[in-house]
Amino acid sequence: MRQKRAKSYRRLVHQYVLHYRFREPFQVLIDNTFAESLVRYQVQEPTKQLSQVLQGKVKPMITQCCMAALYDAEKEAEGDDARCVRAAIAQAKTWERRKCNHREAQPPRDCLASVIGPENQHRYMLAADDVHVRRARRREVPGLPILHYAQSVLILEPMSDVTERHIAHLEANKSAISANEQRLLAHRIR
Repeated sequence: MRQKRAKSYRRLVHQYVLHYRFREPFQVLIDNTFAESLVRYQVQEPTKQLSQVLQGKVKPMITQCCMAALYDAEKEAEGDDARCVRAAIAQAKTWERRKCNHREAQPPRDCLASVIGPENQHRYMLAADDVHVRRARRREVPGLPILHYAQSVLILEPMSDVTERHIAHLEANKSAISANEQRLLAHRIR
């Protein structure tokens, strides 16, 4: 990993640790598309690569619904695609299973939304290559680090606007001065 990128990732992870109390081992919630990308880009040790990007120990996890989506993809795939999906399933079996408590398998998008929740109280990091999943979670959940592949390079996305606004709100509430007093002080300074 390039030094400049590693430095920015270190700062970004530190912000999540500082403001949202993330701690090692980081719980990385992996969806089915990311598992398939690991095989497509021939990543030998995904845990090691995730550890390098996040610069700490990681615990890869996958939900039951994402595993079901991998099994469905295996049934529909043919030839080389089926072999890749089988390899992704074998790799996913080594990760910890996160119980999502859905009686019937739901689409990974809905399953991940219910597991992460509106506040990410269990402090998951999301690893997803599905653009729709990433976009939905980025817009709705503050304090959710998101990882994805871009041309075989593992990327940790910068903080979303929702997260930055939430941090600013938390910082404002930590202040000993109330919001009204802050406005009055700002008015007097002008």
